[in-house]
Amino acid sequence: MPLNPKLNKLLETDFEKIYALPLDQQREWYARSWDDCKESIVEVGSVNDLIVKTSVRDTLIRVYHPKGNGPHPAFIWIHGGGFVFGNIEVYDSVCRRIVNNANCTVISIEYGLSPEYKFPLPVEECYETVKWVSDHAEKLNILADKISIGGDSVGGTLSAVISQLSRDKGELKIIYQVIINAMLDLLGETKPKSRVENAEGYRITTKGIEWFVRQYLNELSEANNPLASPLLAENFAELPAACIITSEYDPLRDEGELYAQRLAAAGVNVYLKRYNGVIHGFFNMQHTLEEARDALALVCTKLREAFYED
Repeated sequence: MPLNPKLNKLLETDFEKIYALPLDQQREWYARSWDDCKESIVEVGSVNDLIVKTSVRDTLIRVYHPKGNGPHPAFIWIHGGGFVFGNIEVYDSVCRRIVNNANCTVISIEYGLSPEYKFPLPVEECYETVKWVSDHAEKLNILADKISIGGDSVGGTLSAVISQLSRDKGELKIIYQVIINAMLDLLGETKPKSRVENAEGYRITTKGIEWFVRQYLNELSEANNPLASPLLAENFAELPAACIITSEYDPLRDEGELYAQRLAAAGVNVYLKRYNGVIHGFFNMQHTLEEARDALALVCTKLREAFYED
């Protein structure tokens, strides 16, 4: 379907010019670019920032509790930003909405950004943080047997990787994964047509993806590692059930949909939805786009089903 006209003004921005700025200015621009959903603070039961000591660094997490005594199920959120941009503040409003609408504790991870923290450090940091959450469930007033994970863009990438790691290591249990507009095949080895069809003009470009990948990896050959490109894994069986969301005008659309197909072929329960007329990053445009609000409602519905329907 045609592009949603509400996106026209945003797409007048010269994003290629922004990539040429110094890194600190790029990050500042990215943080400002999400003012869309910061128009009001959504109240939740409580919000606390904690530090988790991982082997990579001291990792900041933000814990959002719903109202009520608990313990509650937990949804661990990993932010997007191409491994280079982003922080817990960017998705603060989204996390608060999930708390209230899914009736769960949300724990948002602020992992180290590239190029300062290159692959596999963000994977190790996020995995160790998720394990810490699982190990400290009682302290966090959450249910250790009802932990899910998810994220937007590369937050979805890391969520998919951690879901695979949790299965393989057997150190913790994840019951559900939410993958939104994720980069799952870093170099496009599966030849996704969307990287050609949507290569330019829709905020994130195929050249932009290549730039982010170069910031993240030490060398491009690392992209063949499933810990970097979870779509290239050999085994998709016994992974957590999944909600996978893609966008019509996203270069990453096809790899998300192929990931859903491979999960389903391996017997994993998958709900896949493509949002037509929107672009990469639409999920955080809660104030502007009805599609974003619908996607968030879908995520919350799927989380409630995973948490409360036995």
